[in-house]
Parts: sequence; C-alpha cells; structure tokens
Amino acid sequence: MKKLPFLLPLAFAFALAACSGSSTTPVDITLEAATMKYQPAMFEVMAGQPVRLTFRNNDSVEHDFSIMEIPMATMGATAEPMAGHDMGVMIADPELHMAALMGQTNTIEFTPTKPGTYEFFCTVAGHKEAGMVGTLVVKSP
Repeated sequence: MKKLPFLLPLAFAFALAACSGSSTTPVDITLEAATMKYQPAMFEVMAGQPVRLTFRNNDSVEHDFSIMEIPMATMGATAEPMAGHDMGVMIADPELHMAALMGQTNTIEFTPTKPGTYEFFCTVAGHKEAGMVGTLVVKSP
C-alpha cells in the first residue's frame, strides 16, 4: 500500500503524455499531378504537426509543388526535390518546393508552424495559368 501514492502520480503522468496533442509522427498526404491539375486540390493539416507529402506525377510532362511563403520549423526530403528541374525565370525561389519528372514520385517532410491558407502551384511555364493551383490549409491545434 505504501507504493500506491508513488504509482498514482506516475500513472497519471503516462496518461497525460499519451493524450497530449503534439506528435512527432508525420501525417501522410499524397498529392497527384495529372492533366494540369492536382488531386486533391485542397488539403488540411495542423500547425506544429509534421507532414510527409508524397508527390506523384502521373502525367507525361514535368510538374512540381511550390509554396512561395510558408512558416515552417523543419524540412527534409527523401529524394532530391529539385533534381533535373528547371523553374524558369522566377523573381524568388519558393520556400517549399518539390519537383517530379514524368512518372516520378518524390517525398518531402515539413512542419508548418503558423495557421493560415497557403496557395500551392506548379512553376513549370504555363502550368499555373492552366489551372495547376491548390490550397493548403494549416489549422490551429
């Protein structure tokens, strides 16, 4: 019985840790590009939640995923996100960018830190104008 006062706070601490809202496990999102559009064209994530974004190019032309400005804590790629990719002439580089050649799949990890609505688009000449635009919504935890 003397161990009970010690074990109860310990059990309570473990229960709180298990229920906490912050997680280092990334949420997996798959984004596909084909026929001058993204599928899905909109997705939602939580601020502070790591995101593992897999970008599949199912088209016969090169595409990319770009966000000009997005506050984020970390970023990493499982493949070189810019390999073999020419963004043409841009005033500034996107803060978040990943390219995929025809039939290629790339993955990038990032953690958005600020709630808001962020436009993503394809930087290949004429693709944004043809409708390759989508929305990333970052919600408050």
